[in-house]
Amino acid sequence: MKKSLFLLIVLLGYLDTKAQSTSKDSLYFVRLLNGTTLYSNKVRLMNSITQGKYLLLDDNQRIPLSQAKDFKGWEGTFAIGDIGGRYDAYKLQNEGRRISLYSQCYYTTDTYFTAITPGGAETPTTITTRQKAYYFRKGADSPIQRLSIHNLTLATADNPASTQELRIAGTNIHLGIGLLAGGVVLATAGIITTVNHNRDLSNAYDQASAKWFQQAQTNPNTPLPALPHYSGLSPLFYIGTAATLSAMIPLFNVNKHVQKALDIYNGID
Repeated sequence: MKKSLFLLIVLLGYLDTKAQSTSKDSLYFVRLLNGTTLYSNKVRLMNSITQGKYLLLDDNQRIPLSQAKDFKGWEGTFAIGDIGGRYDAYKLQNEGRRISLYSQCYYTTDTYFTAITPGGAETPTTITTRQKAYYFRKGADSPIQRLSIHNLTLATADNPASTQELRIAGTNIHLGIGLLAGGVVLATAGIITTVNHNRDLSNAYDQASAKWFQQAQTNPNTPLPALPHYSGLSPLFYIGTAATLSAMIPLFNVNKHVQKALDIYNGID
């Protein structure tokens, strides 16, 4: 009896030591919405057709994403959000003191069928494109939001310096889009104007040639009509091209001002 009791005490002590070792030494964890932190030797994000996405701990414990706030696995640290009413995981890109940046990759697959010869057998070609969307979270308990000038402005409303940088970034976006749209319109107008002008010259030459042919039947000495002097591209094309290229300057400066706003808000600058 004493021996059995001794073995039971040793076993309980071993299990308690192992549990403490897992909670203290494990690199991976899941923080739940109720404040509980679950430590694990392995945390994986699973995607099931029937059950949707969930977290799998040590291959034997399932945690619905709706119950988790964030987690850390071998692929990195993730936050859970329900943007658009659908729970998903967003990978931590840049951890800040007050605002942290997250991202999520989207993959789009398109299949094209082409034939080497006309009417020949078509072979499929699959092209997969990768897109990356960015998000942010203010503090550890706030929801994940899409990274946009509007959302960041609302989140940093208590810091005038950050708000000013975001206002500059928004102005650059509108200026860049305006220059880009105006440049395309002007360049297109320049091409259309040039084409119409040269076509009018060509039509006038054709009419003059037909008239000359009729007159030459009775008077062989009738002079040939002058060749049309086609013009080059309209100045509108060059102005539009310059405006389109200049749009890149404010657009390229947007990220700089957004990063500046985040640095100020996080106390880096």
